[in-house]
Parts: sequence; structure tokens; C-alpha cells
Amino acid sequence: MSRGREDRQVAFCFLLLAAIWGYLTLQIPPTSIPGTPGPRFFPWLLVTGLVILSLVMLVGSLRQPADEKQVDADAKKDIDWIGLGTLAMFFVYVWMVDLIGLRWGTLVMMPFFLFVSFRLRNIMEIALITLVLAFGVDFVFRVLLKMALPMGSIF
Repeated sequence: MSRGREDRQVAFCFLLLAAIWGYLTLQIPPTSIPGTPGPRFFPWLLVTGLVILSLVMLVGSLRQPADEKQVDADAKKDIDWIGLGTLAMFFVYVWMVDLIGLRWGTLVMMPFFLFVSFRLRNIMEIALITLVLAFGVDFVFRVLLKMALPMGSIF
């Protein structure tokens, strides 16, 4: 099976998933506190992102040349250690957010994500990105959206 055909199948599956997710999101009751995003806000945001990325993947697969050679299956047997490390760090991050809160969990884990997953090596760049993300997300949610973020179980 060609790579373009595989990409089209995956894109259609993601579009189907987005449709199901959108239908389930409609079942969520509307906003409960005036002036704040309701419980449907983030599911709709994720559905929209999934649809956009699926359409980009679908269009990209249609633009691939027809004479593209099929990728050798043996060449794809290598283990993606960076991907597995990123997944493991994500689960540790979720655990830390529950334990110490979103801001502090981000301050602790983001340098590891940047170093391992994004291969950044400049310490000042890592520190700046980590601080901007941790306090920027905190500002956007607490001040602009007036939403409570997880404080952590130990605080």
C-alpha cells in the first residue's frame, strides 16, 4: 500500500473521530457561569484542531507524486526512543500537575521536554521558553479566561 493511500485512510479516520467527538461535545450542557468559557470550549477547540490537521494531511496525501516509491518495511523497524521518551515525560507531567499544580509542573517538566523532544541545548533559551509557557498559560487561564487551574494535591 502506498504512503499517500495510508495517509488518506488515517486522515479519514481522524475526521470520523472528530465527527464523533463533536457529536459527543454537543451532549455537554452549555455554560454554567456567565462570562466564562463553558465546558464545551476545550472539546470544540480540540475538534477544530483535529479537523484542520486531518484536512492538511488529506490534502498533503493527494499532492504526493504518483511515482513515489513505497517505504521499505524493514527500514521502519527502528524504535523511536525520542518519541517514547516524550510519551513517558507526558505521563510524568500529568502526574506532576495533579501533585504540584499546572504552573509548577510546567516549570519542572518543560526543560526536559525541550531538551529531549525538541533537542534544545541553550540553557537560556530553555529557561526563557519554560518561564514564558508556565506563567503565560497561567495568566491566560486565570486572568483572561477566569478559569481555575489545578493547584495540586500537596498545596
